[in-house]
Amino acid sequence: MNDYIVDASVVVQRFIQDVHTANARALFNLLATAEANLIVPDFCLVECANVLWKQVRFQGMPQSQAENLINDLASLPFTVIPSRDLLKRSLQIGIENQLAVYDSVYIALAEKLNLPLITDDARQAKAAQYAEATLKPLTEFLPS
Repeated sequence: MNDYIVDASVVVQRFIQDVHTANARALFNLLATAEANLIVPDFCLVECANVLWKQVRFQGMPQSQAENLINDLASLPFTVIPSRDLLKRSLQIGIENQLAVYDSVYIALAEKLNLPLITDDARQAKAAQYAEATLKPLTEFLPS
């Protein structure tokens, strides 16, 4: 089994059509077959729920669909890590890279656990490279 840190830009593509949705779904298929363990900071689910809220509010997604997707999101077997112990390093990464702290937490988590980060956020990926965190491209997960 492979362990990966995944950020909200990857997780939401499990539910919402975007450029790399097929790749994200291929990654989540590995999670379903216990070939991968996906690790997220505690607030990742809130970030994803906020994206679904935006879909309802601004893109016309029916509320009932968003509620069903929230149920699916909540049922995913993530390993959830508290972000409290990552805050100081996240602040440092954010300041050094002009990156929001909530995006920097994913990088700090990847550093702390010495695991690859999968993100579809170009600014976050650049900051992760600067911090010398390992990245795994989402595009490496190919749809079957």
